Amino acid sequence: MLPSKTYVVQHAWMVNDLGLSGARLSVYSIIYGFSQDGCSWFEGSQRYLAEWCGASTRTIRRALSDLKDMGLIEEREQVISGIVLKSYRVTAQSLGMRSV
Repeated sequence: MLPSKTYVVQHAWMVNDLGLSGARLSVYSIIYGFSQDGCSWFEGSQRYLAEWCGASTRTIRRALSDLKDMGLIEEREQVISGIVLKSYRVTAQSLGMRSV
């Protein structure tokens, strides 16, 4: 279940400058909210993203892959106790693509 006092902001530049829509827009917006400082990473699961976006985990995997291919997010993998954990953050390139 999602926390009741949280929100996601979808900025106009994400649509107009980055050309995002649908699941890609939602996923990018969530990751942006956690990593816009340039240092932090989004460490939530694909299931968490799926719940927020009202989408399947398959759709989320595709959106994450597309965003990486577009150079808008980067991925980091860590293995902890034999479990692979993935984290994501927006790239400096994607932040530079927005109009100010």
